[in-house]
Amino acid sequence: MKTKLLPILLGVLLVMNGILIFLLINKPHENRRPNPNRSFLTEQLQFTENQKEEFRSLDKTHRGFMQEIDREIRQEKEELFSSYSNKNINPEKNITKIGILEAKKEAEIHRFFSAVRELCKEDQVDKFDNIIKEALKGGERRPPNDGRMPPPRNGKGYPPR
Repeated sequence: MKTKLLPILLGVLLVMNGILIFLLINKPHENRRPNPNRSFLTEQLQFTENQKEEFRSLDKTHRGFMQEIDREIRQEKEELFSSYSNKNINPEKNITKIGILEAKKEAEIHRFFSAVRELCKEDQVDKFDNIIKEALKGGERRPPNDGRMPPPRNGKGYPPR
């Protein structure tokens, strides 16, 4: 009896290990999850199909700009933090450039939300303004963050120490 059960148990364990390895490598549960942040505004503002199409176009352009700025910031930070070993490099240049890029990033965010506000109809503008105000306050009506739990809050917006 034991000798018949052993190969079956071994086979089941091999199949389970194969499935586990597949799930760890491919992470199919992460690939299928739609990004809720993209549809948050369109759902909350109840955009028409025309508005949604224009929003997607604005969003695509905005993401392209933001990715390019982020790439430049990473490049400057890599150069900055690799300057420890080279005393001839002036870190102030990199720090200044990072500051300029961060300002450029903020300007792009403002431009994007201004363009989205322009898409809104009269009845949607007030709702849009309230969403932005809540986001700036760090209110509880934030879009979901990929299913992760937000950090605990102690009333001041900071995690407890």
